[in-house]
Amino acid sequence: MEKMKLTCGLVVVLLLSVAFAGCTQKGTSLNTSSTTTTQILEKPEIKLIKHKWREITHSTTEIITEITIYNPNAVPIPIENALVEVYMNDIKLGAGSSTIGEIKAKSESTIVISTKFDNSKIPEWWVSHIKNGEKSIMRIKGFLTFNLKVTKVQFPIEFSSPLKTSILAGLNSDTPQKVSIGPITLTIESIKSHWGDVTADYTEIITLATIYNDNLIPVPITKLRYLVEMNGIKIAEGSSNVATIIQPKSDATLTFVTKLDNRMLDEWWVSHIKNGERTKVRVILQPVIEVGGRELVFTLAESESEFTTNLLGG
Repeated sequence: MEKMKLTCGLVVVLLLSVAFAGCTQKGTSLNTSSTTTTQILEKPEIKLIKHKWREITHSTTEIITEITIYNPNAVPIPIENALVEVYMNDIKLGAGSSTIGEIKAKSESTIVISTKFDNSKIPEWWVSHIKNGEKSIMRIKGFLTFNLKVTKVQFPIEFSSPLKTSILAGLNSDTPQKVSIGPITLTIESIKSHWGDVTADYTEIITLATIYNDNLIPVPITKLRYLVEMNGIKIAEGSSNVATIIQPKSDATLTFVTKLDNRMLDEWWVSHIKNGERTKVRVILQPVIEVGGRELVFTLAESESEFTTNLLGG
């Protein structure tokens, strides 16, 4: 009887051991099937970044940034963020962003970012341009952010373009020039011009003219009439008082002030961009002489010049 009990006990232990082993193996199998493998994605490649002008209106200017990207992965990559900002001489003109999308698998995609800025910012830039010796730098900067699942990758967008002008170049001369105004003869010995006060509202051109009076009578110069056009747009038109008398057979250095209206610069900007970034500048300076109750006018300087820019590097 005891042998029979011992045998039965061994059988029960063996059966329990087999059953326990079976349960353990089954549990291991479930854990293995629930394990997921995380795919490591490669970084996308920036192939090309291009900027160009788009819509130019009286009030706004639009810059389009096109970014060509290659996705080397077998799955699409989401774009989490895309931002561009435009500066001239560190003055922020505007910012733009792109609609969130994705880069298709194993192919190139182009992201388009539109940046619009208010043309009323142009006078503020102009002030900085003149104060900086007619030098400016346009900067376009921003970033693209991609979501690679296990991490995020950010690519910088950086572009800069210099701008230099010499608007007053035609208003300087050391070559003597004789002029006759009715019975009066004068010799313009030299002309030198530089920028004067520059404010949010106006910009001054200061012209120093040394004039010799060839006559036997004094010549009173009362005022200066002036005209400044940029692409046919009148930036300055008017007169300034001088009230200087040049004594007979002697010379005098006169100071003439021309005042540009900065409120007209946004209109000029539109013409400059629409004209292929080209501007024609025309300046006329005409002093007025009073003789015998009559006003006689002569041309001190008449300058026509041109400048071009390539702000977007196209």
